[in-house]
Amino acid sequence: MPEGFSVATVRKHSPAHRAGLEEGDRLLKINGSCFYDLLDYYYLCADNQLDLSIIKKNGTSARRKVNKKYDEPLGLEFFNPTIGPLRRCHNNCIFCFIDQQPTHLRSTLYQKDDDYRLSFLHGNYISLTNVAEGELKRIVRRGISPLYISVHATDPNVRCAMMGNKAATKIMSQLSFLQKSGITMHGQVVICPGYNDGSVLQKTITELVQFYPNLKTVAIVPVGLTRYRKGLNPLKPLTPGAARAIVETCTHQQNLFSDTCGTPFIYLADEFYLLAGMPIPPHYHYGDYEQIENGVGLVRLFLNELDKWKQNSVPAVEGKNTISLITSKAAAPFMHMFMQELENISGLTSYLYPLANNFWGGNVNVAGLLTGGDLIGELNEKPLGDSLFIPAVMLKEGSDLFLDGYTLKEVSSVLNTKIVPLDSLLELPHFLQQS
Repeated sequence: MPEGFSVATVRKHSPAHRAGLEEGDRLLKINGSCFYDLLDYYYLCADNQLDLSIIKKNGTSARRKVNKKYDEPLGLEFFNPTIGPLRRCHNNCIFCFIDQQPTHLRSTLYQKDDDYRLSFLHGNYISLTNVAEGELKRIVRRGISPLYISVHATDPNVRCAMMGNKAATKIMSQLSFLQKSGITMHGQVVICPGYNDGSVLQKTITELVQFYPNLKTVAIVPVGLTRYRKGLNPLKPLTPGAARAIVETCTHQQNLFSDTCGTPFIYLADEFYLLAGMPIPPHYHYGDYEQIENGVGLVRLFLNELDKWKQNSVPAVEGKNTISLITSKAAAPFMHMFMQELENISGLTSYLYPLANNFWGGNVNVAGLLTGGDLIGELNEKPLGDSLFIPAVMLKEGSDLFLDGYTLKEVSSVLNTKIVPLDSLLELPHFLQQS
């Protein structure tokens, strides 16, 4: 196996670029030290003077001296996001979404990573079942914080049953070690009715709050079940009544934690409130929205945007313009509130289409999981106007690719309209004035 790690990209005007490093070079050592992965790389690159040992892409050995600001990035990107081998998932979770996918999607959607480096860098949730004591010490030694940890249950037998891994029983001692070592954490509990709800959930919450403030937040999210669960462990979807019971119980605990800790500590995914038909908590409830990737607070952010929209006058559209927007079935009542605002814009005609997640089926009801095929299947005969606006989260980050492999161009061609991804509804006036 070749020494070092091959450079995929050298950012222009970076210290590495100024020192003459090129794509295809292999980085062997930094200040005389070998590095194992991205954590070692960042740690060794923190100095303002670096001595790099490399093998040029033509095969010759070389050394490069680098002068940079302390903590300034060196400017290299490698082919593997972790540089070293990716740590794979060793679990067999009964609720794993990857196992509930059809077989024809792009290969990256089937990768099961469980890598604490990606947790630190990108907020990926990890189980810690593949992290030995030595690796925990390395996390502390390198100051890898915060970490995002999938707990699901503190009862060792329940967690083991849910994750299909005997190593899952160690979670409390692992959390305790990370807490005592000063590591900041965020937690996640995926509710699977009949497994970790009811008294098991109460026990989990009661035991996890003991790790506050190092464990800053815990998100509680409902299990997502698709129509591709053939041969998998049978699971029940969350019912409106069960969602209501969880909201009521957790609201009581959130109030107690707010009094004792100054924070609700546990945060419910929006889906609980939508399914239960209960009000979304106010803006201050969500603090810094640190669990937004778990679907916690998305509706509240939308309502915040709606308030900002109302505070700003939107000019009339020149001539006549017809647009359409989509949303999930669950979020439709909130989008109808926004459509009422669009009715006040002179010259604009707008349509709203709440779509079902037909591709996934089951109990999936999330706008971000709508696919290109869902758009084609439900909108092909509908009036769409000059532009169709969709949530940008429907597309793979940095690309025009939907989850089912359709491209933005392909769907636009079939529907015969321009499709515009939006990160925020507040972007809409900009596109309307361009029309």
